This record gives sequence, structure tokens and C-alpha cells, in this order.
Amino acid sequence: MNSTVAADKFSAKALKRWTTAVLTTQGMPATAATLSADVLVRTSLRGIDTHGISRLPSYVEKLASGEVNPHSVPRFEERAGLLHCDGDGGLGQFVGTSAVIRAVELAGSTALVACSIVRTGHLAALGTFVLAAAERGFFSILCQRTPPIMAMAGATAPVIGNNPIAFAIPVPGRAPLVFDMAHSVVARGQVVQALREGVDTIPGDWAIGPDGTPTTDPALALQGAMQPIAGYKGIGLAMLVECLAGSLSGAVADLGSGQASTRQGSAANVSGFLMVINPDLAIGRDAFDASVNAWMQTFLNGSGPRARYPGQRQASCERERGEQGIPIPAGLLAELRSLGTRVKRPFDLHPV
Repeated sequence: MNSTVAADKFSAKALKRWTTAVLTTQGMPATAATLSADVLVRTSLRGIDTHGISRLPSYVEKLASGEVNPHSVPRFEERAGLLHCDGDGGLGQFVGTSAVIRAVELAGSTALVACSIVRTGHLAALGTFVLAAAERGFFSILCQRTPPIMAMAGATAPVIGNNPIAFAIPVPGRAPLVFDMAHSVVARGQVVQALREGVDTIPGDWAIGPDGTPTTDPALALQGAMQPIAGYKGIGLAMLVECLAGSLSGAVADLGSGQASTRQGSAANVSGFLMVINPDLAIGRDAFDASVNAWMQTFLNGSGPRARYPGQRQASCERERGEQGIPIPAGLLAELRSLGTRVKRPFDLHPV
């Protein structure tokens, strides 16, 4: 649910500068802060408003409290063919970017790199990370284990994370295909955004309240749990991510307390699983491109005159917002201004 309320627009370049400056006030080195700001702002550029710059206040809160390590130095080790990334408790945007960079580097000389990621902060929009790999010519998949925030109707508490998964591939002559989804009907950030922007009612299939019944009240939804897509099928896919991003990382602790926070991006210590595949070495670029072109054309030809594949709309949004600015609704703008005042980096950007 991107905001439909009136919003001022700000240039991506200015937002990156300000976001970088804010992160450095929390002790992050300039390089780490810049990489993190790039991810947050690009996510907003691509229209994923609930996972972009809107996450900054909660991330700064975690950095300030010490729950996220501003001085993190991700460490990498290869063991028995599996790349292990220890994020050192760092901000997810920095750790995730570091993992993709290392995996892509290794995939230059091997067909497949699998990477287990531990001790990282919230990664937010996974599609932004796999997009970066696709733009380098690689096929990549990334999933993240989250705290339990999801359950089916009748549950008395959240029972499993909505455990997002994303993949991206290069498409010859077109924008990369980027598919990114959580296994809840909508991301929990949609509910947080609705509450922040004063929306009184949300669709009844989004969440259950603390009594286990579906609710249209965003405040009650945040006290309950998000509902899975397709019922038990969504739960099963979330369990797949739990195996890849949780069990393969050795995670055993329950990441939640049964009472989810009303803040976005509150998970300070999560785990993930990344795969990067080099088509050149796996099958050959020409064969890979020919296959992608063939099934993609079948999909587009049969899907009607307005057909598009995942990633096209975001690419179009990125171009448009790059020219016209990123819209920031009033509620979020007030939060960013308050944040800037607290960290002595005033939000003095002018709308475009």
C-alpha cells in the first residue's frame, strides 16, 4: 500500500546525502553509511515506500540503543563449499550489500555460490539486493528469517515469520525480472504505515487481532498477527525459508515474544540465505538468454496488451521518481524532521 495522501517530493540525491549524514551520526563509517543510504533510497525510488526511507527512524533507534552495531565489519569464511557471512550485528542494508558483493565476486569463477548470513539487522526489501546482482548479469535468490509475526485465524499468538523471499534475473534488452514477496497477505509495514497516516480501516484479510479473529483495525492488527497468503500454503513456504535462512544458519532461539512491536524494521538480529548463480558457467549465456527470452515472450504475448512481468513497474517508477522526486507523505515527513532535529542533522531539504 503506497501512500495515496498528499506528499511533497524530494530528490533522491538529496535524500541520499541526508540519510548518509544521519547514519554517520550514529557512528557508522562513511562507506557503510553510504551503501546503506543507497539501498534505502533506491528502494523508495522503486516505489516500495514501506521498506525504503520510511525505515530510517527505526534503524537509527536500533543503532542508538546498541541493538544494531554501527561499527560492524562483516566477516566471510568458506567452509565445505558454503560461504558464511557473519554480519557482526550490523545494519541489514550494509550487511546484505556486502554479502551480495562477495557472492557476485566469487560467482565470477564458479557456477553457484550459496551464502548463509547470520547476525544481520533487518534487510527490508530483499528485491533491492537481488536486483544489484541481476544488473551484473547474475541470477540470485535471497530469503530472510524474521521474528514470528504471522499466523492463521484462530491462533493465539504469532507463530512464524512472514519470512520474505526474492529472486531476480537479467532479461536481455529489458529491465531485470525482480520478484519479492513476504508470505503474509501484505507486509506488516503496510499496517504500520496505515496507522501512521491515520487510516482507520484495513482490509479484513490482512491480519488477525489478539483474539485470533480477522480484524480491520490497524491498531488491533499490530497486537495480533499477519495472515499468510493462501492459508497453509503460505505457512509452508514460510517454513521453507525457516529451513534455509534459519536452520542452515543454526538459529534456534525464538526471535519474537508473541507481542510484535508497532515499529517498522524492529528486528535487530536476523539471518538469511543467498544464492548467486552465474549463467555463463552454469549453461552458457547464449543458452540462458535464449531460454529467458522464449518463456518471457510466451508470458507477455498471452497476458494481454497491458502485460508486464515483475520488476517492470518498479523500473518505470525508478525512472519517474528519479526525474520528479520521491514522494514523502506528511506523517513520514514529520518523523524525518523530528529525527533530523534529534541527531542534529536537520531535514532542511526543499521539495522539488
